[in-house]
Amino acid sequence: MLPKRLFRVVFYTLFFLSFAYVLLLFANKHQIIEINKFIPYGLFSSTAPSFFQPPSDSFIVDFSINKCYFYNYNNPNCGKPEPQDGKFGDLTSFEGGWVRLKKDLCLGKCWTNKEFFAVKKINHDKYQNLINEKNLKDEVIVDIAIANPEIDLNIKGNEKLKLPRYIIESYHNSQQFDDSVHANLIDQDNIDKTNGKRSKVNDRDDLNRMLYVPTIKELVKIGWEYKSNGIWVRYGKHDVETSINAIDFLFGPEAIEPRPNWNLINSPIKGISSPFGLSAYITYRRGPKLDYKKEYNKPLKMGDNDEFKILQVADLHFSTDYGQCYNPEPPKSAIGCKADSRTLKFINKILDLEKPDLVVLTGDQIFGLTAPDSETAAFKALAPFVERKIPFAIVLGNHDAEGSLSAQELMGLYSDLPYSVSAVGPVDVDGFGNYLLTVQGKSSSSVALAFYFVDSHANSPNQKVHPGYDWIKENQLIYMKEEAASIKDDIKVFEKEIFTDPDTGLSRTRTHLSMAFFHIPIPEFKNVNKQKYVGEHREGVTAPGYNSGARDVFQEIGVKAIGVGHDHCNDFCLLDENQTTDEENKIWLCYGGGVGIGGYGGYGGYQRRMRIFNLNTAKGEIKTWKRTEDKPDTIIDEQVIVTSGKIVNW
Repeated sequence: MLPKRLFRVVFYTLFFLSFAYVLLLFANKHQIIEINKFIPYGLFSSTAPSFFQPPSDSFIVDFSINKCYFYNYNNPNCGKPEPQDGKFGDLTSFEGGWVRLKKDLCLGKCWTNKEFFAVKKINHDKYQNLINEKNLKDEVIVDIAIANPEIDLNIKGNEKLKLPRYIIESYHNSQQFDDSVHANLIDQDNIDKTNGKRSKVNDRDDLNRMLYVPTIKELVKIGWEYKSNGIWVRYGKHDVETSINAIDFLFGPEAIEPRPNWNLINSPIKGISSPFGLSAYITYRRGPKLDYKKEYNKPLKMGDNDEFKILQVADLHFSTDYGQCYNPEPPKSAIGCKADSRTLKFINKILDLEKPDLVVLTGDQIFGLTAPDSETAAFKALAPFVERKIPFAIVLGNHDAEGSLSAQELMGLYSDLPYSVSAVGPVDVDGFGNYLLTVQGKSSSSVALAFYFVDSHANSPNQKVHPGYDWIKENQLIYMKEEAASIKDDIKVFEKEIFTDPDTGLSRTRTHLSMAFFHIPIPEFKNVNKQKYVGEHREGVTAPGYNSGARDVFQEIGVKAIGVGHDHCNDFCLLDENQTTDEENKIWLCYGGGVGIGGYGGYGGYQRRMRIFNLNTAKGEIKTWKRTEDKPDTIIDEQVIVTSGKIVNW
């Protein structure tokens, strides 16, 4: 027996913790606080999400959500139904069956279990054989709906069934209604007493009262069937173009679906046993898998004015949830601050002002430790560029791959989205995201601009010998030199093209220009005490301790300026000069400045900002400037860093 005093201490402690737990849940539910800001997602999450473009060669005939308890996590079949379960029974002999999605719907927040979504699939080629041999009804999943209690329960007569409004309207549209049969379609309050006709209804609440709520039996007739967790599915005849063939999940209240042939249901699924987790939202695809590179390709070409504008977006630090605001300016704006939506507002404002030809994201698009579903965070970050059909190029930062996707998977996702001009890069070169982009001149065989993208990796592989960050490897530099050599002839074609200068009326040739982009600055960025620079230098340069010679290689292949991120509160452009050779050896080293409120700021009231580069091949000029969150309409630190193809000291 415990002593009475000790018993009381234990009892009061448990009571206090239980009471605090209930208060936290209540406060989180009513958005008084957001628990996810105080409990790191990565603490319990260990899942690896599936890739974002599954094949489209199968029909989906059923699905199931099941728990997988902690003692069985390593079993790949845990949370997957038995082969004979569900519609059509065992499909093994028809090369079909249950497939478990890799995402844990709890995102690691259900401490004793995971929740897995499994779909029952059958290949297109085998489906007709199945129907014929088993004499089954032709029915595959063709639609999905989930009720939104805040909206759908306002429909008169829907309090019990809790049907999604989408289903009610689909039933309504499928029927030839007779008002005498479905009397509650008539809104008695809106009948004109003089002629007995129903007047026009403009108010949504009035419209809700006019909708007829069908019975379950009526819904079954048109194919709707309730499954679980608030999810309804509609069955119909198989059709490769219209049947649902892929299901994915995105998470949190800001989830967005940028893939053009996918559909996000804005109501979350119900009953996932995680009081601290994020809501899971179904997104699904109909029809064939699209090659986004082919279907949504937007070639990079010089404008008619011989200009090409780049918006550099550095260090977004997006999360799966709202994202925590770090050091927002002014400090009082931290109240009610939601980092990602605030950052998106800033981005969209700058896109409206600048209308860039290319967006370059220089790493840490997502803050991996707050991204238990990296796919959700990445889609949210890149949606503005997809929606506006602006080509974008990406390199990885040191935080991108700290979430649920590996560096290779992330770079694959970044590269495959519509309007992305990124590439995973060659497999025999260190890192992911090493590639060359070229901008075409007036003729198809000419290269007006060249942009080199490099993976700067993350932490040093040997902290004892070289503490701090990793460095650009020798084989990456060799690859960049090879890429530079491969376009030499196309550059010559461009520089031989004759045009008439509109200012002088004289015939002239244009100038090829090159830049490089990566995340972590190279050691030469530390030369702020020796070299000239323009902009803010508010924090120490966190470059690798080992110098692999990247600066000299880029200067050798003709790169005039390098753009990086990583150090959020530095935004300077430094002119790095080396006078030890017979010819002047110069290159501009430029920070983009931190953009995302989800990454650290501070350092004397530093405002988030973005850098713009404008390249003009007629003048052989690179001009750069910045815009800040507090005064986006104002250009700051405008400087010409290259003119007539030569690096100049602004």
